[in-house]
Amino acid sequence: MSNLDISGQHKKKAGRVVYDNPSAAPQESLHWKRLEDRHQTGDAVIQTHEELIVAFASDVDSLKSINHKENYIKLAIWSGIIGYCEALATHKDARYALFPISLDSIRGMVDNDFLPLLNQAQADTTTLNKNGQNAKTQEGESIHRKTVRAVANAIWKRAQNKKSSMQDELHANSLYTCLCGDVDSKSLDCFGSALLVVIGMNILGFESSCLTLSEDHAYESHLELEDEDNPANNDQQSSSKKRATCEVAIPGNTKAAQSKRGKEISCTFEQLKRDNITAETSWLYMAKNPVLCDTPGMALSAVVSNLNCDIDKQKPGADGGKPHVVSRSLYQMKRDMLWVLHGSGYMTRFPFALMELGECEEHFSSKKGMEWVDVSELFESNGTLVLRNEKLFLDAICVSRTLYGDAQVYPYLYAGHYHKDAGRDDPRQEYRLVESLRLYAEATRAASAYRYDTKDCLQLM
Repeated sequence: MSNLDISGQHKKKAGRVVYDNPSAAPQESLHWKRLEDRHQTGDAVIQTHEELIVAFASDVDSLKSINHKENYIKLAIWSGIIGYCEALATHKDARYALFPISLDSIRGMVDNDFLPLLNQAQADTTTLNKNGQNAKTQEGESIHRKTVRAVANAIWKRAQNKKSSMQDELHANSLYTCLCGDVDSKSLDCFGSALLVVIGMNILGFESSCLTLSEDHAYESHLELEDEDNPANNDQQSSSKKRATCEVAIPGNTKAAQSKRGKEISCTFEQLKRDNITAETSWLYMAKNPVLCDTPGMALSAVVSNLNCDIDKQKPGADGGKPHVVSRSLYQMKRDMLWVLHGSGYMTRFPFALMELGECEEHFSSKKGMEWVDVSELFESNGTLVLRNEKLFLDAICVSRTLYGDAQVYPYLYAGHYHKDAGRDDPRQEYRLVESLRLYAEATRAASAYRYDTKDCLQLM
């Protein structure tokens, strides 16, 4: 299995995928007009893709600073920029070019809308102790948990969706969607709500608040009370530190929905009275092996990885039919941003980010992705070469096995799809269909470690 010839891999999408590249100026869009009151003469404006990546790389490099609050404000700004670009390029009826982007308008949205929302939520949280640390309330609940609830409630109140039930939709995962979702009638999904809560908590000074991800869900976690009260023990990398969790992705603005936010995940299962499934056995929470985005850089990797380039809501079936429409400009932006994060080391513990970069390379390959690299150490053989694109999928599998107890299903599925498509589109590589079947079998094995019930994906409802 050396020197695999998969140079034709990147043509596999032809005929099944249409790459949309609109030329209409963003100034014509409702999204530009939504921010128009913030446009001012002399605003910082990003004119090209290259300028965008330079600005992004500069901010990624600055995340090494110790100014925790400023790092998470930058994270909020980039969530706004990415969400704005996603909204421009993916509307089903009217799509626009990404550039120019008024950077100061997005910053103004953060400064004038998001930060006041957070400050008001914190003001609404009562019984804070004098130094603002994580004191117990009279009800026996920590200030941290009460603040999570207040921030989550404020975010859901501001979001467009006022319903008490939710199905995740496309392009509903950013700060821009939360603050400007009324333009396209977009709601927040579970990732978007958890992301904004965690960003908000860190800006408010709760520095152990962490975006916590399974393969299909997002929530908040933090160091338990005794650790958070003692900054000297605030080492999030230590396996000896126990983390508490907060559920925040509860849609709706009823009192019942608001009261559920901020509760420990185990409480959700207790209230549902399901004896056959718990947080420790559920795939929705990846058992005891969630991904902790415990640095601003890793959280930013999650933001970029969740950028959705699809324009169609449904992908076509395997038998062909209508081509699937995606945004070329978003794939290019996502790919280059992920390579910046990859080069900075923020994706080494993040299988999903590695997989998404590999998927970007399949759609829109770069010179780096098409380089041949030696993976002999993975196969315990000499001279095994694959494209770097494929190595990203192999790295995701290795990280899942070594850091997350081999509890993830998707790394095997992504790698299996990679080989399946290559084998289907090139008769000379039909043997790769066998490799895809092997990987799908591995995915089945990983999935079989969990318990399921008929409402496993609706556990929060």
